Amino acid sequence: MEGVLTQRKARRRSMRIVLRVPLLINSTEAEGETDWETVETLVVSFHGALIRTRQRFPVGAKLQIRTRDGMREAAGRVVWTSSGANGKAYELGFEILDAPGFWEIRFYPDPEPRPPKAKP
Repeated sequence: MEGVLTQRKARRRSMRIVLRVPLLINSTEAEGETDWETVETLVVSFHGALIRTRQRFPVGAKLQIRTRDGMREAAGRVVWTSSGANGKAYELGFEILDAPGFWEIRFYPDPEPRPPKAKP
């Protein structure tokens, strides 16, 4: 099990932060006009986020992502999806494609283990 956790951590490009950010999402691949869905992030990273949605989006689907206040928007792509409780909600991970710094949060690199400081 430890090897699997090490591999997962090695694949992560930036740290994750548990943070609720109200967003609006919409598919850019749907034909005709589609409704924006109100969602909240569960976890954010420099490169994207995890959200829960009522719509099912396939991996690779392109998204429009907007803050609810309309002050920031970005293009995104679904990189992971899983069904939620009773099939009524879906969790999906998306990658932000064109707006570095979308969250307006400074992400620090994951800290490396350091030896304890010597007592003076």
